[in-house]
Amino acid sequence: MHHLLTILRPKPSPFPLIRIGGKRDGAYLVPNDLEGIDACFSPGVSNIKKFEDQLVNNHGIRCHLCDFSVSPDQLSTPLIEGKQTFEKLWLEAEDTDTSITLETWVARHSPNRSEDLILQMDIEGAEYRTLAACPAETLDRFRIIVIELHDLNAFNDPNLAATTIGPLLEALDRSHRCIHVHPNNCCGQILHTETGMNIPLGVEATFLRKDRFDESPHAKTFQPQLPHPLDITSNIGLAAPALHLNTAWIEGGKRSPASRLKMLYDLYVFPVKARTNHAIARSLTKALQLFKP
Repeated sequence: MHHLLTILRPKPSPFPLIRIGGKRDGAYLVPNDLEGIDACFSPGVSNIKKFEDQLVNNHGIRCHLCDFSVSPDQLSTPLIEGKQTFEKLWLEAEDTDTSITLETWVARHSPNRSEDLILQMDIEGAEYRTLAACPAETLDRFRIIVIELHDLNAFNDPNLAATTIGPLLEALDRSHRCIHVHPNNCCGQILHTETGMNIPLGVEATFLRKDRFDESPHAKTFQPQLPHPLDITSNIGLAAPALHLNTAWIEGGKRSPASRLKMLYDLYVFPVKARTNHAIARSLTKALQLFKP
């Protein structure tokens, strides 16, 4: 478990992070390394595609979407002609009448193996079997992978983690490095006693392919910030408090001043919007503790 959490712990990035997808759920932080990327593959979009619209409009990146739970006419914005496609299919470990594998999907829309891609995946737990079935040569084509990991309470069950989370993280670690993690505050968290890390039951993790890193001793890097100033405060609005990863996730165990200010903002703005005096007092007390010597 310690090894797997080490894979998931963010590493310094050769590029600064930018936010794509607006200010609410569905927005993600990615490295500012988008030049030359041919297309984005986004399974599990539901009916919101702000992330994909921004990639097209601001960065000229074509986007392919799939989700069996919705139809194209239910999308929040119309498909951008010539730049976006939609398939009413699940992304799964095998091709069927209602599902498609990542290998098949990529080959259909981006057959040129020299072109780099982005994967933005939120498929409610199917990520484990789907990526386990994906050939390494397909996974290697994704310069950037943003993936929502679900059911992370499995970290408290070594046997379960070994058959779900473990194979996925090992596959990603072969070719990519995690550079950012953002907790989804929808479902609570557990404490991993061995490492002291608090583990949200769902996280959004950003990975960058290893060939994008400059390994020279004096290469410029951007240290992980948890939380990052560009992180959204809450994935579910006012339905639950903001959730932050603790300092056990941070190399050296110290937050940057910008991260502490972000926590102060998150802890203060949520209860104010909720208009709950007790919650305001409780959150302000927690916030002030961030700035104790």
